[in-house]
Amino acid sequence: DGGNEDIMASMKDLVQMLLLGVLLVYLIMVAQFQSLKHPFIVMFTIPLAFTGGLLALLVTGMEISVISMMGFVMLCGIIVNNGIVLVDYINQLRLAGMQKREAIVDAGKTRMRPILMTTITTILGLLVMALGIGSGNEMMQPVAVVCIGGLIYATLLTLYVIPVIYDLMNRKDLKRLKKEDLDIISEKALDLELAALEAKQGKHTEQGPQEAPKETTDKTEEK
Repeated sequence: DGGNEDIMASMKDLVQMLLLGVLLVYLIMVAQFQSLKHPFIVMFTIPLAFTGGLLALLVTGMEISVISMMGFVMLCGIIVNNGIVLVDYINQLRLAGMQKREAIVDAGKTRMRPILMTTITTILGLLVMALGIGSGNEMMQPVAVVCIGGLIYATLLTLYVIPVIYDLMNRKDLKRLKKEDLDIISEKALDLELAALEAKQGKHTEQGPQEAPKETTDKTEEK
């Protein structure tokens, strides 16, 4: 009973770490994209990675344990790179003047090779651990299995799912602010500040003459 309680407590801590990791990844992407919508699109890669990790555990006959949960925590930070590369390049093409559908197709063709290369190199690095070769690798084998399964499944579906979600959630055109637009915005801000200052000065001038008679009446009463 004591061992089961320790395992359940550690699993609870890992689930909290997983949720915290997802939140931190989202906040970092918000700072990078300067948007709340585009990081939300990238976050759809995480459920795909978790599905691939669970399928990998099912195929290999391994159970969900504390060590395998560490693999899911690692996937949160690894798999979002593919979505970031894809969404960021789509935004760059749209800001350059390309239409949304054309930018999605062009980004898929252009970024497919680097996405596949980074995924393959990561999988090859984890392959020795997944096979359990060497002393001590058997204990960390579920971590590598989860990571490899999540990377394969999510990478293949990212090239299809993320463009579809991007197309559905981006109805408006992206526009880059020009220097002329920034000058107009700054001029309007200055006009608003000057109007506010003039309004304050007008209030002070109105209050000044009203306060003067009160002082004269006070002096007459003292006499």
